[in-house]
Amino acid sequence: MTVETFLDKVWTATHYHVERHSAGYFDDLLHAPSAAEELLELFRHEPSAVRLMRQDDKKAGSESYRLGDGSLDLAGVRNDFADGFTIVVDGLERYVRPIASLAHSIEVELNFPVQVNAYITPPRSRGLVPHYDDHDVLILQIEGSKLWHLYDGVGIPPHAMQRRDKAVPADGLPSPTDLRLEIGDVLYLPRGLVHAADAEAESSIHLTVGIHAPTALTLAIGALQSLSFHDDRLNAQLPPRNLDDTNMHATLGMLLRDTARAIEEPSALAGGLDALADILVLRARCPPIGSVANAAGIDGRALVQRYRPLYSRVKAVAGGVALQFATLSINAGTDHEAALRFVSTSTEPFRVCDLPGLRPRQQIDLARKLIASGFLVRRSNN
Repeated sequence: MTVETFLDKVWTATHYHVERHSAGYFDDLLHAPSAAEELLELFRHEPSAVRLMRQDDKKAGSESYRLGDGSLDLAGVRNDFADGFTIVVDGLERYVRPIASLAHSIEVELNFPVQVNAYITPPRSRGLVPHYDDHDVLILQIEGSKLWHLYDGVGIPPHAMQRRDKAVPADGLPSPTDLRLEIGDVLYLPRGLVHAADAEAESSIHLTVGIHAPTALTLAIGALQSLSFHDDRLNAQLPPRNLDDTNMHATLGMLLRDTARAIEEPSALAGGLDALADILVLRARCPPIGSVANAAGIDGRALVQRYRPLYSRVKAVAGGVALQFATLSINAGTDHEAALRFVSTSTEPFRVCDLPGLRPRQQIDLARKLIASGFLVRRSNN
C-alpha cells in the first residue's frame, strides 16, 4: 500500500492490519530477545518515563519505582511484571536513535508530531481495559503475539475524546473484531476506536506510534497567538469583576466578536501554519555534526545530499532569510533564498554547482556551511 492510498482510503476511516509474521523485521528498532531488559537499563535514570498497569490498577514510576538515588527500581519493576503488570515506557523517540528516525520520518511525511511508547506485557495478561485514544496509532509488534479486540460499532465523538478517563465500560460493548498481531505485524487504529489487547502464551512487546494530528482549535490558537504580536484586538484587557458582574457580558461579547473577526485577517492562516511549523522544527532531532574535513576541499562538482529524516523550512528574517532545522538556523542574505529553498525541499543527491541563484564561490561557501552543520551529507562522486 502506498502512502497516498493509505491516506485516501484508511486514514481516520478504519483500522488496517499489515500481516508479515516476520521474526526480526523490527530488529533495527529494538532487538526482540533482549528488548525488555535493554529498555529498562536505558531508562534506569528516567523513572518518570516508566509506568506499570494491570487493567484498572496503575502505578507511576516516579512514585512507586524510584530508589533513594533517583534511579529506577529495576527489581520492583520486574517483581510487578511477574505479578501480571504491563510495563509502559514513554517517549522512546527521545532516547533511541532508530526509533527517533522512524518517528521523525512520519513527522516529516504527515506534518504531525509523533510519540513512541513501548508496552511490555507478561504472558496471558492485559494491560488496559477497553479504551480509546484521542490520536491515531500505529502498533508495531516487536516480540511475541497479542490478540487485539476492536469494537468498531462504538462511536466516540471527537469532543468526548478530550475526557481524561478514556476507559469504556465492558458491559454494553458489541462483539469485537479480533485480530492477532505476530512479530513484524503493524496495526493502524484511528482515534476514537475502542480497543483492548491480551498477551498470549508468551510475553509481548509492541510499540505504539502515536500520531498527534493538530486540530482546527490548535490552528486557531496558533493564528490568534501570531496575530497578537501586531493586532491589539487580541491584547484588549478584560474589565474588572468580569466573572461576577452580569452587566459586563455585553462588553465581553464585543471583545469576543472582535477576536473572531481578527482571525479572518489574510495573515491569520499563515501565522497559524507558522506556529505548527515551529513545533515540528523544534521537535526535529539535530543531525550528527558533519566533519570539517568533509566540508574542506569541495568544489562545484562535489555530490551532496540532504540529511534525512529532517523537517526544515526557509523563513524570512531581519536582513534576509534563514534555513531552520532542529535547534539550528543558517542565516543568509535574500540572494540565497532560492538556494536555501532548493536544499530544504531536495530529496535526491545533487552537485554543489546545482544550487540556484548563487555564484560559484557562494555555492561552495553555502555547501561547506551546510555540511559542517550536518544538514548536507557528502556523497561519493562515483
